[in-house]
Amino acid sequence: MANTRSDRRHLNIALLGGDHFARQGITALLKNIAPHTQIKASGDDYAEIETTLEATPLDVIFLSGTDKYHAGYDCLKYIRRMRVLFPGVLICMYSAPANSWLWIRGDIDAYISLQEPLYYWRATLLKMVDNRYRPVKKPTALSLTPGEWRVLKELRKGLDMRYIAETEQLSYRRVSALKSSAIRKLGLRNKTDLLVFLTS
Repeated sequence: MANTRSDRRHLNIALLGGDHFARQGITALLKNIAPHTQIKASGDDYAEIETTLEATPLDVIFLSGTDKYHAGYDCLKYIRRMRVLFPGVLICMYSAPANSWLWIRGDIDAYISLQEPLYYWRATLLKMVDNRYRPVKKPTALSLTPGEWRVLKELRKGLDMRYIAETEQLSYRRVSALKSSAIRKLGLRNKTDLLVFLTS
């Protein structure tokens, strides 16, 4: 009975865009990924979304990037305004042309092109939902043992594994095992990822 916590993901969503079919498609995907998703607003009026945000806390706004009424600098101003007024809301932009809104990506949390295949949409939406509900964990780097930290520090200096084994008075296999466990704990895939981690 200890593990009876409900895994329901209650997402409050608003969809803003002139393409009714795109909004319906996003709604269907969200309902598939998180069945308890609630669409609090769906339309093409900025004011309606803002009124909804003032009355109901929203998790994600899906914003069309190619509407003839909502494109260009006005759209960017609106996004920045929303960031100031409602900092906890995630903003996902969708549009027909691929990569047409990369210039705005620093101001949004996700971007999806309508030209992308369905599995890409699903993966992106699932990632947003998971990020929203993933429990906060302590950084994995803090869970490294002192031995793992020492090996990483020596590797960062550019020292050879055999030299590290000699100076630490450990076997080569032990040093290798410490390095491998550090890679695993840090969520890295291979030695190349470790090198990038150590030099960043």
